[in-house]
Amino acid sequence: MKRNVAAKYSALRMTPNRILPWVYLGVMTYTYLVGELSHFLLGIVSRPMSQELHYGDLACLPNPEAATQSDSCREIYNETQCITFLEEDDGSTDSSSNTTTCIWNYSGLGLEYQVLAGPAFVAVFTTSGVLIGAIADRFNRKVVVTICCGVLTLATGMTGAAMNYWQLVILRMLMGAGESSFTPVCSSMISDLFPESIRALALGIFNWGIYLGYGLSYAVGNFVTAADIGGLGWRWSYIITGIGGVVATLLLLLVVREPPRGAQVSEPGGDKREVEKETNFTEGSRITGETVGVSSEVLVDESTKSSLKDVVKSLFKPPVVCLAFAACLRHTAGFSWAYNTQLYFLTYYPDFNLGLWVTGCSIIGGSLGVAVGGFVSDRLVKRLGLRARLYVLAGSQFVATPFAAGVLFFPPPGAFFSLLAAYIFAEMWFGVLFAVLLELVSGSVQSTALAVFLFVMNNVGGNLPVVVDPLTDLVSYRGALMIMYPGGYLASSVVFLLTSFLL
Repeated sequence: MKRNVAAKYSALRMTPNRILPWVYLGVMTYTYLVGELSHFLLGIVSRPMSQELHYGDLACLPNPEAATQSDSCREIYNETQCITFLEEDDGSTDSSSNTTTCIWNYSGLGLEYQVLAGPAFVAVFTTSGVLIGAIADRFNRKVVVTICCGVLTLATGMTGAAMNYWQLVILRMLMGAGESSFTPVCSSMISDLFPESIRALALGIFNWGIYLGYGLSYAVGNFVTAADIGGLGWRWSYIITGIGGVVATLLLLLVVREPPRGAQVSEPGGDKREVEKETNFTEGSRITGETVGVSSEVLVDESTKSSLKDVVKSLFKPPVVCLAFAACLRHTAGFSWAYNTQLYFLTYYPDFNLGLWVTGCSIIGGSLGVAVGGFVSDRLVKRLGLRARLYVLAGSQFVATPFAAGVLFFPPPGAFFSLLAAYIFAEMWFGVLFAVLLELVSGSVQSTALAVFLFVMNNVGGNLPVVVDPLTDLVSYRGALMIMYPGGYLASSVVFLLTSFLL
């Protein structure tokens, strides 16, 4: 009997419809890319945005019209001294020059920026994620994520037309609401599209969207802003990203189909098998009422409905609680660096052109890391069980810690070689994390459980980087990032290891 089932499964793998999960995965990955590009673009264009819309801290900055960009400007804290400072004071320029080395202007940093980057986005992102996750457990997930992508696209495009700070706050909140569905809903769909043997790899590929989007935000934010198309500067960065969102919304609407819920389920022994119902996704869509008509797509089998009791029971297991704590620490480290990367190099190395350095490090290092993490954990889980995935999480963050410290210790370009290595190891975590979580929670409440998990993880990880600002007053900007970035990696490594003992 088992041999017949295996033969049937093998035959199904050879049919054309076995390609569809990978097509759907590609569309969802692109959607995530657009979401992360929209999310992180703020950190790259914050300085020109703040100078036009007048928010955040005023500081002494290198004069862009000066022949060279001086490091001395950041050491001046008085407006009068700043606007009268000439590099000739150091004996390095002609005394006949009337061009000041520094100017007094908005730096893009400060509490107002940190609020935009963190709480304004995260508060709505996490709250909406829980509500949307619950909705997705009851209705068609493809429709839910398509609507959310449309909201994200609208907010991103309108940011390019913002005229004051409070408009930015509202639009950031809408971005958070739109992107909040991507991880919980798409991860649940991926869980139904791929068996355990390749699930972490599939989730890793989906999470390439993070690194592709984050990396591209530097290329779009720097080069498009510098091109100053039509004199709109940074605004075109958001307009172009919004156009990418339109494409993502159309692909979700026209290409992706809702997979049968519970297509990959656990047998009593803990092994995974495919449900022997309709694996053909054209026919299988009937299980959720999906047809060509949109009105019927919102129907769903009553058996998939989740209850609050089931969600609470799944999330309050000791391993899940400990896993959430570790994820909060790791997410804080990642966001602390992501929100401050551009501004860190502008502060300490203003004469260095980031160009494609961060883009390349993020895309190559992040994508390689997440794929390797999924592949390695998928191989090890066959021998060591679920605990192996926790070993991968703990080990990867521990190895990444010294490389993250090197990013803040070495000047560029050496900092970027260290950053590449840090990404390769540190970014092994995300796909593996959700592979563990999907194993620990009930299939009928996966979207809701993942949304609640993300609510906790993103509220801590997305908001805690705000303390970079007060820490800077105590130990310097570099010192604050040293505590929050490599320090966060190391702390999460310890807690991931402790979680493995609770399984």
